[in-house]
Amino acid sequence: MKIIPDTPIISEALQIVKAALSDNIFNHSMRTYLYGYEFAKKRKSVFSEEELLLVALFHDIGFYSPYQIKGKPFQIGSSNALKEYLLVHKKIQPARINAMMEAIDYHFQFKPRWDKGEIAGLLQVGAHIDVMGTKAKSIEKEKRNQILRDYPKNYFFLEFNTCLIKTFTNFDTIKGLFYPENCCGKTHYLNLNL
Repeated sequence: MKIIPDTPIISEALQIVKAALSDNIFNHSMRTYLYGYEFAKKRKSVFSEEELLLVALFHDIGFYSPYQIKGKPFQIGSSNALKEYLLVHKKIQPARINAMMEAIDYHFQFKPRWDKGEIAGLLQVGAHIDVMGTKAKSIEKEKRNQILRDYPKNYFFLEFNTCLIKTFTNFDTIKGLFYPENCCGKTHYLNLNL
């Protein structure tokens, strides 16, 4: 089984995310990373494992307080949480932070947004494999089974759908799932001109 990157930024992120997420949603985050990673190997993609794991870990944290942003779709809260974590604790280039934020903001799209970068496409593929089974056969059956043994689904679908429905507090929280650019706001992404 794939060993996750053992870096200080990942170790600390794992602590934050494990404290915030339920076991079912955490396992989904790990499956998303592992499926994305395996898909990338098949595709011979060049990507940062650390960045893929970071976006996978944080992509659903916006379901939970204190990461929710009132009146915004959950993934905007998720990407904002990742931005805050990276700005306060780490030294990553603003352009990379923005790319990881976009990966999270657009991960709910129907088709992978490769135009947003390799990490965005891989996050979407990993999440789609886990939630809908899309492209699952692109990963060897034994590897899929091992991922499920290591990070079981249990009541994931029930919990995920419950969390998602609870975030539907107004029309913008629903529309923003599919059109996140309409609800990000001018200060959501980092200004690269500073």
